[in-house]
Amino acid sequence: MGDAPLGFAPMRVDRGGSSLVVVGSSGELVRVTSDGSPMHPAVRPFPASVTGGAVLDEVWVGTWVERELQQARMAALPLEGDWGDGAGREILRNSINSARDVMPSSSVWSEVLDAEPLAVSRVGDGLVFATLGRGVYRTDADAGEIWRAPYPEWPGLSRVASRDALVSSNQSEDGVVVWSEAGGMAVLDCDDGSSLLSRELSLPDRLEGVRSSDDGEWLLMLSGGGVILLGSLESEPEFIRTPGPVMDAVHDGSHWRWTGWRHDGGLFDGASLARCVARDEVGVALIGDRVLTNDGGWDDIRV
Repeated sequence: MGDAPLGFAPMRVDRGGSSLVVVGSSGELVRVTSDGSPMHPAVRPFPASVTGGAVLDEVWVGTWVERELQQARMAALPLEGDWGDGAGREILRNSINSARDVMPSSSVWSEVLDAEPLAVSRVGDGLVFATLGRGVYRTDADAGEIWRAPYPEWPGLSRVASRDALVSSNQSEDGVVVWSEAGGMAVLDCDDGSSLLSRELSLPDRLEGVRSSDDGEWLLMLSGGGVILLGSLESEPEFIRTPGPVMDAVHDGSHWRWTGWRHDGGLFDGASLARCVARDEVGVALIGDRVLTNDGGWDDIRV
C-alpha cells in the first residue's frame, strides 16, 4: 500500500473501474493506483474548487466552480499521461470578459458553464448532471447531449428547502436515480430522461450523499451524522445513528462499510448490527481496506 502522504488535504475519491482520482479541498487532483500510490505529482488544472467528478472509460470529467468570480467549467482529463497545473486565480479574475481564455489544463475538451453543475455521475459510457432549477442532462463522453429532462419537483418538500439542490445521481437497474438535499428522490429513464418514479422521504437532516449496492440497497449519508438504509427505492427508511457525519461508504458485496468524522463503521446484518469504531483523524474516502484521512495520510479501516 502506498503510505506516503499526498501532500494536500483530500476531500473525496472519484472511483471508476481501475482508475481512482483523489480530489483536494483547494482544487488539487492526483490519480492514484489501487494501493494509493500517486501516479503523477498533484496538480491544480483550474484555480477553483472541484465540485464534482466522474471517471469514464478513458477520461475523468470534472466540474470547477469559482463562486466569487461566478465562473464554472466542465472538462475531461485523460486517464493516461501526466496532468499539469493551470492558470492562477489572478489570471482568471483578469479574464472575466473572455472566460474561454482560461480553461482547465491538460483537458481533451472543456466547456464554460452558465450555471453551477450538480450531482455529476457516470451513466453508461457518459455523464448525468443537473443545474439547479434548470434541468437534468445526460451527455456522452465528448459532452454531446443525449437528453435533457425537467428539474424534478417535490411539492411536499417545498417548505423544507426553497432551493432544493440535487446532491447525488446514481445509475441503477431502475434507471437514473437522483436525490435532493431535502429528501426528494426521482427515477428517470436512462434512454430518454422521462420520469418513472418520484418519492419524498422524511429525513431527520439534510442529505449529503448517496451510495448504492449491486443488490439494490441504498445508503443515504446525512450532513449532521447518521445514515439511512433503504432495502430498495420503495422500502421504508431505517435510520442508523453514527458518532459523526459519514464521508464515504462502499458495499463490498456483503456488507456496508464507511468512514467519516473520527470514526469508521459498518452494517453487518442490515441495520440491526451497526458497528462504529473511533479514529483520531477524519476519514474522507475508502480504497479497499484502507482509509484516506483528511491530512492526506493513510490508515487501516477499523471495522
